[in-house]
Order: sequence, then C-alpha cells, then structure tokens
Amino acid sequence: MSRILIVEDEPYERLELKGEICALYGQDKVKVAESVEEAIEVVNTWKPALILLDIRLKAKSGLEVARYVRNRYPTIEIIIVTAYNEFEYAKEAMSLGINYYLSKPVRSKTLLETIREALQKNKAGAGSWAQPIWPLLETGQDTKAGAYIGFEVNAVLAAGFEKVGEELGEYLNYIDSSLQHGRTKTELKEERVIVYLERSIKDLTTELNSFGRDFEDRFAHGIILGIGHSGSTVTECYLRALAACNHKIFFPSHRVLEYDQTVGEGKNKYDYPLTMEQKLINLVRRGDTAQINEFLHQLAPALVSLSDRNYSVSRTWVEGLYNSLEKLCISEGVLLNGVSALKPESFWFSVEHLERNLKDLVNGIRAQLEGRIRSQHPLIAQAVDYILEHFQEEITLLEVAQELKISSGYLSRLFKEEIGTPFKNFLIDLRMEKAKELLQQSGLGVFEVAFQVGYSDPNYFSEAFRKYEGMSPSEYREANAIP
Repeated sequence: MSRILIVEDEPYERLELKGEICALYGQDKVKVAESVEEAIEVVNTWKPALILLDIRLKAKSGLEVARYVRNRYPTIEIIIVTAYNEFEYAKEAMSLGINYYLSKPVRSKTLLETIREALQKNKAGAGSWAQPIWPLLETGQDTKAGAYIGFEVNAVLAAGFEKVGEELGEYLNYIDSSLQHGRTKTELKEERVIVYLERSIKDLTTELNSFGRDFEDRFAHGIILGIGHSGSTVTECYLRALAACNHKIFFPSHRVLEYDQTVGEGKNKYDYPLTMEQKLINLVRRGDTAQINEFLHQLAPALVSLSDRNYSVSRTWVEGLYNSLEKLCISEGVLLNGVSALKPESFWFSVEHLERNLKDLVNGIRAQLEGRIRSQHPLIAQAVDYILEHFQEEITLLEVAQELKISSGYLSRLFKEEIGTPFKNFLIDLRMEKAKELLQQSGLGVFEVAFQVGYSDPNYFSEAFRKYEGMSPSEYREANAIP
C-alpha cells in the first residue's frame, strides 16, 4: 500500500510536492497536512506507508509528528524534507530512526528515488525493527545505542550483497534467523544488514563461512560479512565492520572479512591517476563508445591496484573522476540530469561491479554531451544559454534574473534545484574549465586568458585559478600543454 502523507505548511511547496508525487502514484494515494495536529489525525485515520515531513510547522516542530509516529506506528517510513538542515535537527531525526534527510530545494529525481526506496523498504517489512541503532552510532550517541541494544556488544557484522532489491527484507530475515547463538539485534542500513552480537567473534569465523555458503546457495549470489570487534565502544566495532565490508573488492575469494585483515595493507602514499583521468576526458570528448568501454575495462583494475587495498582512496578517486567529467559538461553548457556519482552506502562487490559502475557513469555523461541535454525547466535552460553567451563579461545573478524577468531569489533557488550547484559556483566552474582549455591549446598569455574568461584583474584570476586547480595558470600550462 503506497499511501503517502505530505506534511508541509508552505502552500507553494505543498502543491509542488503533491503534483510531482500524484503524477507517479495517483491522486488517491496522496494526502496533505499543514500542521502537527492535522498530520497526526491523518496518520491515525489513514495509516500512510510513508510521510514526507517538514521540520518547522506553524510554530511547532515537525519532529513532534515523527516522535508520535515512532511510538505508535514504527513501520511507517519518514523522509525529512526541509530547508532547515542544522545538525541538531538531523541528529534528533536520526535518533528517531529516520534514515532519509533531504535539504530544500531537492531535485525531483532525487525526491522520487528516495520515495521509491523508502516505500520499497516499508514493503519489505524493514520498519518492524522500530529503533535503528546505526543512526545513533553515526551521531556519536554510543551510550544511547547501547541502551537500545540491551546487552553488551562484543562484535558487529555488516553484511553486503552482490545484488540488492526487493529481496533485502528476505536477506534480513534469513540472517536474523540464522545467527541466534547468543543475543543478537539485526537491522537494515540502506543496502546492508547490520548485526550486533553478544557472542565473541573467536568461535564464530568457521560458522560464518558456513553461513555464507548457505546464503549463496539459497539466494544464488554472493555475500560479504564484514566483522568489527575488539573495539572499545559499539561505535568503533560498527565502523570497523563497515570498513571490512567495503574492502570486499580487494578480497574477491572471501565471504568473511575481519577489520584487522583490511588495515595496514597500504604504503600510505597514493598517486592520483591524473594521466588516466586526462585520457578518459579526451575519450569522452571524442565520444567513441568502444574506446571508452575498453579504457574503463583497463581503468577499473588499475584503480583497485593503485589504491593499494584502501577503499577510501579508490572511492575518492572515482568521485574525482566524476567531478572532472562534471566540469567538462559545465564547460560545454550541459547539465547532468539524472547522472550522479556514488550513493553514501555504495561499495563494490568486485572489480566487475566497479567496471559496470564506471560504464554507467561515463556513458551516461557521454550520452548527455552528445545530445546536449539541458534542464527540463525552460527558465534554467534560458539562464544557461545566457551564461554561455556572456560568461566573458562581469555578469551577476541579478542581471540574469532581470533578463528572464523573474526575481533573483526565485532564480537562485531554481538554479540550485535544477543544476545541483549555486549560480556563482556554476559560473566559476565554467570560467575555469574554459581557462584550462585556453591554457592547454592557445598561445595566449595568462593575462589574456583572464580577460577571455571574464576576469578584468589578472592577479585575481591567477589567485582564483590556484584555489580551483591547486596550481598557478603557468604551472598548469607547463604540466598540461598539448603539443
């Protein structure tokens, strides 16, 4: 049952949210409420599966609704959608077991994907574990987490899966029923299952390997069990379990990984594959799909090897590649609609998994460059066109808004929502990427490049370029000049 309640006291925001969600789920599946009291009444009479909740509602906190729902209806999923993203609000929301926290303005695609994920989780029955522990651990509330668990935790398991989907609830139930030696508590964390164990890990390793084989026989795909133990706190055990789980890509034959196996492997010196990044950018510019895919087939294992069994390093590199490709798109006036880097909970089960991830990412970007896909919002498309025509001048947000005959505040909000970055950052990215092209391919002096990309003061340009690229324009030209 996909009933969705929107709790929002701003009329424009309320209508906009309702319209987007009704278009996908139908008018009869969506209700709205403007106040805490009205929301509680709808919850009691209509029993929604999901609530989209603003925090500040007519002199009251929307978290009053969240607390009421958590006490009475623990299976209802809640998504916080608010412009007020102060840490204390997020911290209390997480302590109430709210896994989704979106800051306004939120892009339509992000919102609808989060709704789909939350409804899928509700359908899988994950909400029956009323008080998630992991949000408490990630906000430093170790004592409170221990009180909810109810026993001394000697080890934590983080289970990751080769495939995830609607079966996630089945995975949780299977793991929960299979690990019943001593007291345990089992819960979902995004695409993983977390198990808190009273039992010592010393006599569990053989049993876990056997369980891993049984799981793979039952569900016909792989599992990794990351183990965190010997930590001074539950939080430390939990973070170690996640870290071990994340390192599966470096240990392809393992079903069980202890944290101690995954540390101390590296030389603690990592050289970002800048040459590979530049080659990838050039291939994407040319748009040869076969060459791109062949290069990514080489790039995936190279990233694993060069990162020296350090998941944080390999993940940072992939995000760096995405950022560079995003800047390429900005320099071409293309917006990345629906193409994002990595979810916070993502990890790679294998090198092949990483390669698929890279291909989806890069080919999605390449397709948008070829099609010159612009924002679906006509005002933002016009704004981008105006910026591309005038970025060499000293343009401002106010000037663009006046050109479009809308307020600067509305343009600022719409620009951030549609493009995912503020107007000022978009303009800087565009100018710097154009400057890099000129430095690589032209014989212009640095002061001439500065004027070409909209900077009347060459010294200010050089300072901004160094801050953006980590080196001066002259150093960049020397390192990247194209013969």
